[in-house]
Amino acid sequence: MVQRETIILDNGGYTMKIGTSRDIEPRIIPNCIAKAKADRKREFIADEQSECVDKTGLFYVLPFERGYLVNPDVEEQIWEHVFESYPTKDSRIVLSDPNYLIPAIEDVSVEVLFEQHDFHSVFKASAAGFIALEDSCRNIRCALIVDCGFSSVTVAPFLDGKAIQQGLVRIDVGGKVLTNQLKEWISYRDLNVLEETYIMNQCKEDACFVSPDFDRDMKIAKYRDARNTIRREYVLPDFCRLSRGYLREPLKGSKSLQPEDAPQAITINRERFALPELLFHPSDIGLNQMGVVEAVVESLSRCPINLRAALVQNISLVGGCTLFPGFRERL
Repeated sequence: MVQRETIILDNGGYTMKIGTSRDIEPRIIPNCIAKAKADRKREFIADEQSECVDKTGLFYVLPFERGYLVNPDVEEQIWEHVFESYPTKDSRIVLSDPNYLIPAIEDVSVEVLFEQHDFHSVFKASAAGFIALEDSCRNIRCALIVDCGFSSVTVAPFLDGKAIQQGLVRIDVGGKVLTNQLKEWISYRDLNVLEETYIMNQCKEDACFVSPDFDRDMKIAKYRDARNTIRREYVLPDFCRLSRGYLREPLKGSKSLQPEDAPQAITINRERFALPELLFHPSDIGLNQMGVVEAVVESLSRCPINLRAALVQNISLVGGCTLFPGFRERL
């Protein structure tokens, strides 16, 4: 019997996670092509981004838009680079896809995998479906998967590993919306960072949290003295001495008294908790979308009444936005 390699690819809108069935941990690779101001002639494909020394003004070309594969040519270029590290010929691949998959786009991805990379077989399912399948293998019949990713939030109920189609709910708010909003807020108040997507995305990851009591934290953030326990400074990387920014306590005294070669920093206060709050209240910035909690309630209301209690008892959180401190408790 022929032993075929099995490659597993979670093809996310921001990063892809790839490995073989024998790997303990997957590789996490940017699912994009990047271009830098400092090196305009070169494209940094996927993990080549680590070779870019100065990431100031890094510009991204993304294959996904709002969770859908809209630039298949870009994805093909990324896959071509990534698959160089794997024996694709006559191998099997397990590929994750969004719940809301456009059939025409699905055909393109399958065609590329078979014809350009010579895979023997392709198995496709949603990322949420894989989690529900694991639950069903452990005799847990009902699962509610809340996937808060780069492009969107998807709530998907499952019974015995199969999606309850009428219960699928999606909202077009995710990590990308949050990063773009943070850029606007900081640029309006402090420093123009509209072109600093890479740095502001890291700032979002390092500084933000989900507030357990939004009104209380808003009151704390108004203080201009030591009573404000939320205000921090985010030190910006210069990509010479510092490759990633970091949070620090606000420095005392005037900025003019700081050494000339001191790293540049921005003040981040209520943005720390107001930004993740957009996942719960997108209407705060004029988006006509329900929040995560509303999406969960809406999904449950579409499911059979006799399944709702079991679904609530087994909620799984996936996606980068669920990593905000306090997200699980708030939900």
